[in-house]
Amino acid sequence: MKSLSGVIALIPTPLTKRGKLYVKDLKKLIDFQFENGCTGVGVLAGIGEGYLLRPEDWTDVVKSTVDKVNGRGPLIVGCAAMGTGVAVDYVKEAADIGADAILSFNPIGYRSYTVEETYRHFKAQAEAAEVALVPYARDMDMIHPEVVKRLVDEGHVKHMKYGFHSCGILEQLVSLTGDKLYRFCGADTWTLRYLLIGCQGIMTATAAVFPKENVELLKLVKAGKIKEARELYYKVFLPWNDAGFYENWQWAHKYAFKLLGLMSSDNMVPPQALGEEYHKAEIESLLKHLKKI
Repeated sequence: MKSLSGVIALIPTPLTKRGKLYVKDLKKLIDFQFENGCTGVGVLAGIGEGYLLRPEDWTDVVKSTVDKVNGRGPLIVGCAAMGTGVAVDYVKEAADIGADAILSFNPIGYRSYTVEETYRHFKAQAEAAEVALVPYARDMDMIHPEVVKRLVDEGHVKHMKYGFHSCGILEQLVSLTGDKLYRFCGADTWTLRYLLIGCQGIMTATAAVFPKENVELLKLVKAGKIKEARELYYKVFLPWNDAGFYENWQWAHKYAFKLLGLMSSDNMVPPQALGEEYHKAEIESLLKHLKKI
């Protein structure tokens, strides 16, 4: 079972007009991450629209990514599902194909699940395959700290992607799990503050667009160079937070990659739509200002 650390870039799923995987662009995206210092890549997370793809297209993405990563670093695969059974099936399939880790989501339903139900959901996935399970606490979708602690104490989980919008809950997780849990910052718009509070790595979509800057930010924080880290954050991260994270943020990232020459199109999985012209202009203006295009 591979250990995960550093900066893991979550990449979008490049699509043809027919909605099928554009393998040539996938290779470009993967190469870009490793060439700029990322330790690994992730597919089929929120940015990867994995929850919207047909099962056969989901499988195609995993197979193609395993081939293109070719052992250069750990590959994490998103396995979002409404129920535990489907999530377990995805975990087994991803592991059989060659994934190194699973990005695991809360069960999706029409009510809030109890602590015990949530624990069993993640435990079942952890026991389904010999790969690392990375629970993902999303922006407004918390995984209760006691669930995480129990999973860690029982040896089911060693990593977590923390994107829930609460500094207090993060501090509680640090207190409960200490160095037994490697915490990735998973909130693009909260990256610096979470690194300062208790996250040790970065796992975001922003890391895919700006891999070199994310690697440098993490390096500066670890070296205690907080002034320099803030300067970098204000220069690159905050402007991107404004330009990339309103309306359809998944499309915004695809459009940025199109401008960077790493994707041929910004096609989306239905029902998601392309962005408006004013949003395109804002992204283009920022990338020009940062001398990326």
